[in-house]
Amino acid sequence: MFDLATLLLRFSLGLVMVPHGIYKFQNRPYLDKKWEEEYGFPLGSVVLNGVVQILGGLALILGIYSRYVGAVLLINMLVALFISIWNHREPYLSTPKGKGWDFNVLLVFALIVQILLGDGSWSLLPS
Repeated sequence: MFDLATLLLRFSLGLVMVPHGIYKFQNRPYLDKKWEEEYGFPLGSVVLNGVVQILGGLALILGIYSRYVGAVLLINMLVALFISIWNHREPYLSTPKGKGWDFNVLLVFALIVQILLGDGSWSLLPS
């Protein structure tokens, strides 16, 4: 059961991360401008973030060094959480009227659990 639970966690995290990374590439001109003006991130940050999310998500799905990948994605999500709270002043709860930072908190804790659990036996390259 432990290995199945670990596989499901890895798979679900990967299924969330990959589309978010793809979104960065699909909306790069808009996000480049927004991230530079609103957050002070240098040009190329959107591409780097997209690559990290896509490759990290795929690595989690396949079970390739999940502890290390989880740590990199955790840093990514902590930055996103910080921006949601401090830059956007979003409320905690997501509602039909707007996004909150509750989903970011869920991903942060799921990534922490992933780091603690590791790959499980159903993985390509265990960490």
